[in-house]
Amino acid sequence: MQWTGAPFRHVVCIPACDEETSLLETLHSLSRVAEAERTLVIVVINGCVEAEEALHARNQRGWDELACAAGLAEGPMSWGSLNGLGVLCIDRFREERQLPPKQGVGLARKIIGDVALALIASGGVESDWIVCTDADVDLPRNYLQCLPKNSDRHSAVIYPFEHVPEGDALQKQAMALYEAYLHFYVEGLRKAGSPYAFHTIGSLIGIQASAYAAVRGFPKRQAGEDFYLLNKLAKVGRVEALDGEPVRIRGRTSARVPFGTGIAVQEIREELKRGETYCVYNPDVFEGLRCWLSALEAYAEQPDRVSLPGLLEGISGPIGTALVAALRELKAVEAAEQAATQVSGAQLTRRLTEWNDAFRTLKLVHGLRDHGLGVLPLAEAREELEAWTPLS
Repeated sequence: MQWTGAPFRHVVCIPACDEETSLLETLHSLSRVAEAERTLVIVVINGCVEAEEALHARNQRGWDELACAAGLAEGPMSWGSLNGLGVLCIDRFREERQLPPKQGVGLARKIIGDVALALIASGGVESDWIVCTDADVDLPRNYLQCLPKNSDRHSAVIYPFEHVPEGDALQKQAMALYEAYLHFYVEGLRKAGSPYAFHTIGSLIGIQASAYAAVRGFPKRQAGEDFYLLNKLAKVGRVEALDGEPVRIRGRTSARVPFGTGIAVQEIREELKRGETYCVYNPDVFEGLRCWLSALEAYAEQPDRVSLPGLLEGISGPIGTALVAALRELKAVEAAEQAATQVSGAQLTRRLTEWNDAFRTLKLVHGLRDHGLGVLPLAEAREELEAWTPLS
């Protein structure tokens, strides 16, 4: 996309599906942040072909409200302005433009991310950060200012966050439990030494433009597009968590995607309603992950002298038993040994780190849980994780 007008300073990307009541609130929030002047927000109002007619009707009302507020014209793409923001709105909800089945929010994010990349490449946007959020957030004043100035050191950044309690007491409790779990999981990965210890929430991501291009943007998935994008970005550069005021996300239930925050909150709410205790991974799972990563590090240093199965045999007790069984399912040892026949030194270390990525890390965590390490009530697990000092 070639841009011939005065360049914008920043670009922010927002997919909106069934957000007629919150999209304008989010845009007003964005207009109040520092450096909002000369910021372009790209919105794609979207719906899948298999969605119910009522959702498409709500999307139409959302478009109409935004069109009135920002002065948009009819058409597949329309430019306008709102409270000093430049607005580019893309129509992917009307019948002839609806998203294909099973592509959903992933394709929506890719459309706006690709447009943002084209504008940066053509000089239409000065910053080389593609900032991504959602239509149900309240943004902090330093939202744009806190982006790193030297973006070449990063492939992506993750904003801090908190969920705004909504609904009845049970829903608020469910949201608090799920947010606590999100922090618990990332902290467990961090203590285990995983390079993939970061939150993967689509409303919190800033992406360096060249890194976005290198991984070909968002995957066209119905859900989990944020997880898989960050998994790829972590292989081409550093993913860093930002400090500062949090992005505030609405703590609602939702069934728009098959998994994620909305579905998780709904499921936890049902558990609480049945009188069940919410449980998370036993922290021993993260010790098992740490043992595996340490074994890989030792193996990468001297693959011709060190036996990877031998290193694993030295891990005793339930953790060792669960780890061997979980790794067998992943064929992880065979993959590491195969890599050692092809590369060595720093290249081998990188190959092993990339193979044991965020997706396989999650599968290993599940395997460790399922092969005997199990789960614990959240409060007990958090206490154990806080007290856990990984072995050297």
